Amino acid sequence: MNFQRHDLVYADFRDSDLSDLGHQGLRELILGGKLPGIVRREEGLEDPLLSNHYTEDEAVYVGFVHPVKEDGQRIRFGTSVDGARIESKLTPYDVARMDYDPRTSSLQALKKLAGMHPVGVWGSNALEIVTGLGYTNETSDLDVLKAYEGHEDSMGLSRSVSELESEFGTRIDVELITTDGFGINLKEYVQGGDTLLAKGLRDVILINREDLEKIHGPY
Repeated sequence: MNFQRHDLVYADFRDSDLSDLGHQGLRELILGGKLPGIVRREEGLEDPLLSNHYTEDEAVYVGFVHPVKEDGQRIRFGTSVDGARIESKLTPYDVARMDYDPRTSSLQALKKLAGMHPVGVWGSNALEIVTGLGYTNETSDLDVLKAYEGHEDSMGLSRSVSELESEFGTRIDVELITTDGFGINLKEYVQGGDTLLAKGLRDVILINREDLEKIHGPY
């Protein structure tokens, strides 16, 4: 099993994995199997030559987020777990296809966008869909990703996003995912600059726009 950025994973998390976590409520959600870990970049590692995924044979770096804000801030915690101890995963695309109650504007926008384009969802909307806990409210943004399938497809997606942002009053951030696993911000892509910032699991790089389809896609 491979694990990519934004995947949600359930594992045999133990007290020893949470030794630095002082928040009892978040600890109980993790150990009780209610809250998945979010696959994230390993801090301090910068190596674009490594693959944009983890495997069962290495440490998988994950983050957790508590559903309730305290003093206006999310309680977050990062750790790592042996990939062999991960029991299951959900990709952002899996989550977007799940049944859920679109109780907030961001979830309503997701439901409509997913009916128009094959997108995945991550962030607070994904956590609410998977856990049933109230991660979103009427001020929440929507974070989605989509496989990069060329210029025309990306421009069509951009038009849909702009329409839905106006309809629902919700900011929608999209990552275009290249074949080798880098994420490019859709709004930056549409602006037409010569270079594009691309976020990976191991590093953040700059991609020349003219090389995007030749080297990094489309699917």
